[in-house]
Amino acid sequence: MANDALDPGPNGDYPYMPRNPDGTLDTVRMPIHTVQHPTARDAAGNKVRMNLEPTLPDGRKVSAVVPPQQ
Repeated sequence: MANDALDPGPNGDYPYMPRNPDGTLDTVRMPIHTVQHPTARDAAGNKVRMNLEPTLPDGRKVSAVVPPQQ
């Protein structure tokens, strides 16, 4: 069975998250930034901003578990 990046390992860590060689989160393969959608608008006509960072089942954000490169 394949492991998902957000599956915790046996030690409670997340060993399957994409990482850089230095161990930091690979933000190219696991984006954690906010983007403005080019066409989506809310009910008031404002452009919609979307946070692309995944939330883990326990409510923490990915960057809280595996720090991104500074």
